[in-house]
Amino acid sequence: IGLFSVLFIAFFYLKDSKLLQDNLMVLIPDDKEPRLKKSLHTIKLLLSRYFGGLVLQISILFVIYTAVLLIFGIQNPVVIAFLCALLNLIPYIGPVIGAFLMALLTMTSNLGADFSSVILPKTIYVMIGFTIGQLVDNFFSQPFIFSNSVKSHPLEIFLIIIIGGLLFGITGMIIAVPGYTVIKVILKEFFAENKIVKSLTKNL
Repeated sequence: IGLFSVLFIAFFYLKDSKLLQDNLMVLIPDDKEPRLKKSLHTIKLLLSRYFGGLVLQISILFVIYTAVLLIFGIQNPVVIAFLCALLNLIPYIGPVIGAFLMALLTMTSNLGADFSSVILPKTIYVMIGFTIGQLVDNFFSQPFIFSNSVKSHPLEIFLIIIIGGLLFGITGMIIAVPGYTVIKVILKEFFAENKIVKSLTKNL
């Protein structure tokens, strides 16, 4: 629910950002309007890149998982691959759930076959394929998304996601990166002279 709520809110923000901007302009002094407009423009740009990156991330995993499942003759490969790729949107916990789900569905799709000669080997091979997908995601997709979309260092992102998870659970982990991006943009625009803000926002 948290995941789809975040995606729903983000979609309508990106779609109707002009409406949000007009409403906010009423609440702030006239001399602050140019800064707010610039902040909202930057936020929209970065979040658009971020969510576009997530679509790319899911697509890459989906293709890898589907190929692996098809190679080993697992039933409903497209559905399983899509679910496991989508779960990857939940930082750290999602891939673990996805691995368990893929292993379980691989085993159940071969019910009736010999465990030691069919079910176990197929499950091991599928898990190797899953691991390859995760390696591609961790060393290519995620660094690309974070460095080129939200302009944040991977260590920064790791800490922010952990803090978000501790404060607000899974929903906090999901909204941590876009939320942190919004905060960074606002801080840079309105508190640019602060040394800490300068350090955190130097790449924006």
